[in-house]
Amino acid sequence: RRNLAKQLQSLTGVSRKAAEDLLARNGDDVQRAVNYFFNNQSSFGTKKKKGDVNELKKIFQKYVDDDDPKVMQEKYGEFLEDIGVPEDEVGSFAIPWKLKAQEMGKIEEKEFVTTLCEEGVDSMATLKSWVKSSVMQELDREDGFKEFYFWMFEYLKEESKRKTIDFDIAIEVWPVVLKGKFAFLDKWIEFLKQETKPKINKDVWDQLGEFAFYIKDDFSNWDPAGAWPVLIDSFAEWMEKQKK
Repeated sequence: RRNLAKQLQSLTGVSRKAAEDLLARNGDDVQRAVNYFFNNQSSFGTKKKKGDVNELKKIFQKYVDDDDPKVMQEKYGEFLEDIGVPEDEVGSFAIPWKLKAQEMGKIEEKEFVTTLCEEGVDSMATLKSWVKSSVMQELDREDGFKEFYFWMFEYLKEESKRKTIDFDIAIEVWPVVLKGKFAFLDKWIEFLKQETKPKINKDVWDQLGEFAFYIKDDFSNWDPAGAWPVLIDSFAEWMEKQKK
């Protein structure tokens, strides 16, 4: 257990005794212990350690664009592969969310280093742990997922002044971010493809996130008098017709 405790100490910054207690509580599983620590950090009376700026810059430099050493865009897929996040799953969008990325498909060095330093990341090992314990677990909570989902609308807009996001982008992204969250996701996409490319504004985007958690698997709690956007009302009516 001594080697496991040292490994856990390097990932969390806790004392040796605290590390041993964490391991005992989590069946000597280091990753489970790391997750437990980050989810219950206040109970350990420790301040979150700062990350290593120089190490973070080194990590970032492995994935920068050939023509811009301050931007990760072209090699973002390589970065995801190295940290164990599938490019076609929700984590690929959740990482820019946690990094406070301002532009779709692009991460700047300042965003990467500043955020991860605050999160105590100082190596690829702690970066991977941060993804599992902070990013992915937050998506498992309804409130955490909704915060991420609502953020996505601004992220997907090509210009800040725009009031809508492109229909083609929306129907590509929804199957990724709402997978496992919305029982009628496939039907929703099928319905939209039959429409004449409806405008996807913030109200439609946000309310679909609420609707995904609200509607029961058998659609039994659907209320035609509910205050949903017209597009969601139309989808519900379309679903009712599908039953007949």
